[in-house]
Amino acid sequence: VDGNSLLYRAFHALPLMDYNGVYTNAVHGFLNMLLRCIRERTPRWCAVAFDEHGPTFRHTAYDAYKAGRAATPDELRPQFAVLKEILSDMGLGVLSLSGYEADDILGTLSLQCRERGINALLLTGDRDALQLVDDETTLLLTRKGISEIEECTPARVQELFGVTPAQIIDLKGLMGDSSDNIPGVPGVGEKTAVKL
Repeated sequence: VDGNSLLYRAFHALPLMDYNGVYTNAVHGFLNMLLRCIRERTPRWCAVAFDEHGPTFRHTAYDAYKAGRAATPDELRPQFAVLKEILSDMGLGVLSLSGYEADDILGTLSLQCRERGINALLLTGDRDALQLVDDETTLLLTRKGISEIEECTPARVQELFGVTPAQIIDLKGLMGDSSDNIPGVPGVGEKTAVKL
């Protein structure tokens, strides 16, 4: 599970709520999504990956990576620690690694699962994870609020985006990614990138 992705989604999807002065809306929404996924999918193992605060190897390679992104809202910041404590108390893995993002950890775990013949199920709102989809890795992509989730298999990625999961990297390279402040080829948007 991409902890940062789901926690941000829940925070922006739900009105601010608090318990004794501690904001809880993101934790509440996150746990709703996670518990529903566990109930419906019954995974054998579960781990939640989080970004570490600080620069990643991408910032070293490209100074403008994620430049211009708004700072984490003050009402959300303390909810990370609350959620990590709850997840640990639930017996779920809580993972992070300095210099890497949660989606890097998801990619590593999906590769390790594939090498061991284990089917991986990734839960995230980050479309970059579409490149990880294959016959052993299924992506559950959060779409709207905290209730709509799209199951992405290789065939579904092709149907939705017009490219194979392996071509997502080229697609993003051609069209760029405004959410990460990565420029694409000038004049090439998503439609042209898919054609190319």
